[in-house]
Amino acid sequence: MRFISILLFVGSLLAETSPLNEVKETLNQVLAVVAEKPGDENKDVRRKELRKVLEPRFDFDEMAKRSLGANWKDRTEEEQKEFVSVFSELLARTYVARIENVKPGMVQFENESVELPKALVKTTVKSEGSMFPIDYRLLLKDNQWKVYDVAIENIGLVANYRNEFSAIIRREEFSGLMKSLKEKVEKK
Repeated sequence: MRFISILLFVGSLLAETSPLNEVKETLNQVLAVVAEKPGDENKDVRRKELRKVLEPRFDFDEMAKRSLGANWKDRTEEEQKEFVSVFSELLARTYVARIENVKPGMVQFENESVELPKALVKTTVKSEGSMFPIDYRLLLKDNQWKVYDVAIENIGLVANYRNEFSAIIRREEFSGLMKSLKEKVEKK
């Protein structure tokens, strides 16, 4: 009986916080910011506001940990914190720079699938006459759905970074990876 009560509670929670609805609401907020702050003269303010919209929706800690993969456990707590900070900054800047060009009607929401504590929201983006899939992988944490990976045309951002970072660590050790990430942040 207790198990059924828990399932009913979780089901009611999911009904209120559908991952698809969360991603849609975030996109609507992004569209509002882009519409309110158009043009190069508003670029800095627009990007700052976009980060405020996106940061609560993305689990940058989880993305950083998964991007470092097996190398995560070899890092000290201090190195892990620094990596999360630098990686999160790079990822946020990169994503904001790309999403600031979104226009109404560009994103079509296909469906969602939920297998607690994970969910997948499938979208299709139309840009410059082409259509391509973007899938958002989310985790339910503290009663909120948070993106922990984005797959563009079936290529996961986290797996892509993990392969790149592993290769850099093999060649240049962790310090080489951090140097490279910091340089990329400076350029963005």
